[in-house]
Amino acid sequence: MIGPDAPTVLEARDLVRSFGAVRAVDGISFAVREGEILGVIGPNGSGKSTLFNCLLGQLLPSAGQVLLDGRDVTGMRPAALNRLGVSRTFQLLQVFPQLSVRDNLILAGQEHVGSRIARLFGSPDAGLGAAADRMLGLFRLEALAAEMAASLSYGQQKLLDAAIAFMAGPRLVLLDEPAGGVNPTLLAGFRERLRAMNTEAGATFVVIEHNMEFVMSLCTRVICIAQGKIIANGAPAAVRADPAVIEAYLGD
Repeated sequence: MIGPDAPTVLEARDLVRSFGAVRAVDGISFAVREGEILGVIGPNGSGKSTLFNCLLGQLLPSAGQVLLDGRDVTGMRPAALNRLGVSRTFQLLQVFPQLSVRDNLILAGQEHVGSRIARLFGSPDAGLGAAADRMLGLFRLEALAAEMAASLSYGQQKLLDAAIAFMAGPRLVLLDEPAGGVNPTLLAGFRERLRAMNTEAGATFVVIEHNMEFVMSLCTRVICIAQGKIIANGAPAAVRADPAVIEAYLGD
């Protein structure tokens, strides 16, 4: 349970993103508190991906602000946000297929460890072996540690992709369609791994997802967007039953 005094990690204030006369994001405001798992849902074309890209600096908002721990980071590039503790996954996998699972994790963490010279002449694993092994355990990937990422199933690569996002111990992780293409058997375990990252590692994250059951069973709060605006914001059960949400999906 998230305490009422939990600090705000991420805040969007009156975000707008226009493409010509079309407002893909139309005055969206919300906050994400420390320890929260926030789900963002909405029908196709609702503005979810555009919102994500505005939050992550891949698109410059036409108006409004993005704040991280109260600091204005509007338009800050993804690499700079990453250094401030913001990580993400993509709909398309970002793993290195010709590296082992363990080496994928080590590579992901290297940008956060020491100088370039220290990484060049230091330990082959940049001192990240223990952290990589811990992440392998959290995501139940120990048995696959030495396997090439290319040899993994799509669902296993999704798990690895998520583990990579958490490797540097980020303050905030944004997950883009984490359930997409993952078979139902593996998906249940994936959900439990994400819950564990929240409860055991204290991770805060935002999830954009089309799989309604996955969102409703994972997230502590859900926002629904339609036509660039928030039409519902609250507990998963309440959002699922909201007439405006039902109408938005039925009309999709």
